[in-house]
Amino acid sequence: MKFSVIYCSKLQFVIELEEYKNIDMYSINLVLIVKNESRCIDRCLSSFREFVDEIILVDTGSTDDTLNKSLQYDPIIYQITWADDFSLARNYALEKSQADWNIVVDADEWLMSGASHIHTLKNCSANFVGLINIVNQFEGNQQLNFSISSLPRVLPKGVRYEGKVHEQPVHVYPIRNLEIQIGHDGYQASQRANKIGRNEKILRSELVNFPNDSYTNYQLGKQLTSDKNFEAAIVFFETAKNVNLTLPWRHDLVVRLLFCYKNQKRFIEGFLLIENEEKNYWNSPDFYFVCGDFLIDAALYLPEYSSKLIPLIEINFLKAREIGENSNFDDRVIGRGSFLAAYNLYAYYLSIGKDEAAKIYLNIYEEEIKSIGHGHNSFLKID
Repeated sequence: MKFSVIYCSKLQFVIELEEYKNIDMYSINLVLIVKNESRCIDRCLSSFREFVDEIILVDTGSTDDTLNKSLQYDPIIYQITWADDFSLARNYALEKSQADWNIVVDADEWLMSGASHIHTLKNCSANFVGLINIVNQFEGNQQLNFSISSLPRVLPKGVRYEGKVHEQPVHVYPIRNLEIQIGHDGYQASQRANKIGRNEKILRSELVNFPNDSYTNYQLGKQLTSDKNFEAAIVFFETAKNVNLTLPWRHDLVVRLLFCYKNQKRFIEGFLLIENEEKNYWNSPDFYFVCGDFLIDAALYLPEYSSKLIPLIEINFLKAREIGENSNFDDRVIGRGSFLAAYNLYAYYLSIGKDEAAKIYLNIYEEEIKSIGHGHNSFLKID
């Protein structure tokens, strides 16, 4: 009899403990808008499904197999008419979600790592906005490259977006970095082809009403760079450049503007930009890497100054490697502080006849790139 009493007492304790846990558990929903994403919807939803309570999926006019493919993940589906306004669509989706936490993604994204940190949100009061790392894939120099952006994608219930394109959540919450990493392949040429003109049209319509908005000018310059319209991009980057240095996107603007100057052979403006910005980005491997790249073209097109410019090429690529992969900058390209700089040093030394130095940096490049090929992810880690 005594044994039974003890047993019942323990069982009651367990039940009460579970009830206590359930009271404190916070709900998490995945929220996304889609249109003709049959190529990637399965990858996206399968990577998140077991870590969220519900999937809120808003379709804006798919004519392919997107919705049929999504059904196996038991989403709650809504359909609306696309109105050239990403905030409008995202806010509609967020209004349909009743969760404490909303993880906002696009269909061409997928969870790479950090599932345990998503699970941790179930025990966290929804009183902050979470930054997560987006690993963007894009082509360059006949190889697949990666850049990393930190974006606010984990939102408490009630937060809404502003901006018709490249929309941003508006809130008063503190921001926390979360060790969640999401892959994104929408910047690859094969995927970007389907979106040419769409974002540019929306951004230009925004500038009609807000012509001096720095962020919109930056985003339009970025879009035009992706479409290889470098001359037009320069105008919008220059308009956006004179903003607070602490804005996270300004670093990317400066790097892209220097690349545009190089592409358009506007070397005087490029030299002035380097002179003015080095003090701001002395710890950026991307800045020095693009400086080295800029100087290569400058030396070729300004032969009268090549004797002075050529040594600076080496200095800048070495400086990029000395800094290493610095995670403090948004939209940083993985490898500019390591293997990409090593490869450019190999090519540089080879071109000036320093074969031994060239061999050293070719070996360094091959060893560092091998670590990625073997899946070590040493350059993609979250610090």
